[in-house]
Amino acid sequence: MSKLLIELQEDQPRTSLGLTYLTLQLGQNLDMAVPLDSIQETIIVSSERFTQMPNTHPCLIGLIEHRSNVFWVLDLPQLLGFTAIDPTALETHVAILQIGASFIGLAVYRIGQVMRFAENRILSPQDLSETNIPNEARKFLSGWLIRPDKGMPRLYLLNTDAIVSHGFSI
Repeated sequence: MSKLLIELQEDQPRTSLGLTYLTLQLGQNLDMAVPLDSIQETIIVSSERFTQMPNTHPCLIGLIEHRSNVFWVLDLPQLLGFTAIDPTALETHVAILQIGASFIGLAVYRIGQVMRFAENRILSPQDLSETNIPNEARKFLSGWLIRPDKGMPRLYLLNTDAIVSHGFSI
């Protein structure tokens, strides 16, 4: 019994190493990831809860009130140059970012899983020469890595500060 306890204690530091990210599905074979520490929470929102505003950037779905905070929800795939989220969908998956005192919702097709990986596995966005990532998305990337799992060979890491500070002019 004591040997088992020692083994568990030895494994604990290894599992706590690395950076923790939440994956967000932007398309059938496309995942992005955001640092988990910038995520306030994830929700599924009825389309009726969005208050649309005229004369705004096309990727801004609308304003939403959640837990006494009012903030914008943006169509992340559309912002990054991919196919926009279906505006007729009854529900939208939203990851709520909190950067300082600011909140912003990222609407995506699906909220994925929490992943942890070593910082030395992250590659520079400048190394994305042959990829299906649109040029407009590159300014929002902090890096990318080769995924250990099959199916989607790359995982792209979003720079949340770049998204929050982006000027959404028409």
